Amino acid sequence: MNDTKSMIKNALILFAITLIAGVLLGLVYQVTKDPIAYQEKLAQDKANQSVFSTASTFEDVGVDDSFIEQVLADYPGVSIESVKKALDSAGNVLGYVIQVKSKGYGDYIQYTVGITNDDVINGISIIKIAETPGLGMNAEKVIAPQLVDKAAAIFQVVKSGQLFDESTEIEAISGATITSKAVTSGVNAAVTYFDAALKGGQ
Repeated sequence: MNDTKSMIKNALILFAITLIAGVLLGLVYQVTKDPIAYQEKLAQDKANQSVFSTASTFEDVGVDDSFIEQVLADYPGVSIESVKKALDSAGNVLGYVIQVKSKGYGDYIQYTVGITNDDVINGISIIKIAETPGLGMNAEKVIAPQLVDKAAAIFQVVKSGQLFDESTEIEAISGATITSKAVTSGVNAAVTYFDAALKGGQ
């Protein structure tokens, strides 16, 4: 009998602790939800402006699902998160900002790719990355600059010292080939999507 009472008592205590913990977690989520969303929006806005510094505004055009399957078939681990028009002060379309997420060595890497109407990669700006410090974390310093002002093409990652064609080859970060390929694969997916769904102001 005492054992039964003890079990019931312990069960009630555990239930109370679980209930209180759940309520507290719910409160924390409610309190932090808006600030987190605001910070994420700031990071995205900064990334958009980084790849199209001459743009005055960015207009969401959405992702056309009819192209996604064919675009991403060759790029496993990559997803296209959003697409925006980059507009000048007169409302003219300068190009597009394609937000991409690709699987890196440690986690997913999230970044924007700016492509002009003239088929030129205007810039790459990383929003979120959690790769190996000193190696993959150098993606924005090492990989991104190699892609700026290049014709929008399909790029290939090559090892350090093996770069022969700068127009289509990207030199990998030393010791971080997986990260280098992840970012480049995402850029290739963005270029492929641009060609299929956006080129010519479609």
